[in-house]
Amino acid sequence: MAKLHLITYGCQMNEYDSERVAGLLRAERWELTDDEREADLIIVNTCAIREKAEDKVFSTLGQLRTLKAKKPGLVIGVMGCMAQLRQDEIQRRAPAVDLVFGSPAIARVGELVDRVRRDRRQVMETGEAPLVKITARPPGASRLKAYVTVMEGCEKHCTFCVVPTTRGRERSHPPAAIVAEVEGLVAEGVKEITLLGQTVNAYGRGLTPRTDLADLFERLNDVDGLERIRFTTSNPYNLTPRLIRAFRDVPKVCEWFHLPLQAGANRVLERMNRGYTRERYLELVAELRDAVPDLSLTTDLIVGFPGETAEDFAATLDLVERVAFDGAFVFRYSRRPGTPAATMPDQVPDDVMSRRHAELLALTTRLAAERAERLRGRTVEVLVDGTSRKNARELTGRTRTHRVVNFDGQQRTRVGDLVEVTVTDVLPHSLRGTLVPRGQEALCLSR
Repeated sequence: MAKLHLITYGCQMNEYDSERVAGLLRAERWELTDDEREADLIIVNTCAIREKAEDKVFSTLGQLRTLKAKKPGLVIGVMGCMAQLRQDEIQRRAPAVDLVFGSPAIARVGELVDRVRRDRRQVMETGEAPLVKITARPPGASRLKAYVTVMEGCEKHCTFCVVPTTRGRERSHPPAAIVAEVEGLVAEGVKEITLLGQTVNAYGRGLTPRTDLADLFERLNDVDGLERIRFTTSNPYNLTPRLIRAFRDVPKVCEWFHLPLQAGANRVLERMNRGYTRERYLELVAELRDAVPDLSLTTDLIVGFPGETAEDFAATLDLVERVAFDGAFVFRYSRRPGTPAATMPDQVPDDVMSRRHAELLALTTRLAAERAERLRGRTVEVLVDGTSRKNARELTGRTRTHRVVNFDGQQRTRVGDLVEVTVTDVLPHSLRGTLVPRGQEALCLSR
């Protein structure tokens, strides 16, 4: 069997796409390998959301060029966001690449690879294509947790973002297809799914009959054997009272919500074209926490957006302090060619951006630690998903609020079990606890 090696950069959607590619090529008799030196085909799944991500890809392609010089028959492919956005630059800077294809062409990956091998010439496939629900996955893919894409593309056109260009227009998969995929995953042992979309809470727009994410939650909640439902990533603009009610009322939906803020100043939010104000964001947070008191709320933040003043940055600090997120990804603004923000005046100097990044990161880290400390002494539900990385004698898992918990459970429980653990220690990036014996009553205060 010919051998395939996959290298994946970027978001959960890219991880999901890589699984689909591996599954489709397996049907064409390609065997997955972790060793790039054994591979006959190497596909790099790329991210273009920030300049650093692109630099990593080009560095990797340079290394693969050396490998190909030693193994001329090796086929090198590039897929994902950079394939859509940077195909000309990939041709120029990485001439060893044989295949460049975008996300719409994933369903045809076997045909594209065959064409490269047969014709011995470069193939480019980055155009639009019909939306196809692909459920193929490679053997050995995790069967305890799984990603399920429910929609693709985005039409928000935030001024800093390339996703509308790289992923295309917003399109949703029919609910029946999603439910069927989840039922198949559960039959293979999956207990937790994460629903994926660039703006997942906009799910259902354009479908007939009309539906939405809240309705999809209810349908999936009825799947026997499924224990947990997560979803990411959402936009505050599309957060509705109906979805908040479903968050509260559908038992299998976990109490974890990633809701990107990006900035805390209205002037910056308007320049970003985010579609909401700081006041509206605070209203949504209040509604969410009123509906789901134990909610774990995480976010994305950008510092140094063009024109961001000291007052604007202070407004972000103030809003972050008010919300007190359970976790945050803090990024320096990265200029993306082709986006409106790239040509805006008043680009923030790198040294100013770095200082603001450090200050905001310190604040979010402190607030997250304070929020985590509230869990000390509480009993939480944990889905056991493996052995602790630092102690082979301990097991590890995640709470419904997405926190990692390590505990001594060997010989008393196993991977895939739902157990209750009492939190004894709160560490910077995880919790430690003791397993509550089966049959013993325990009040689970934080699911």
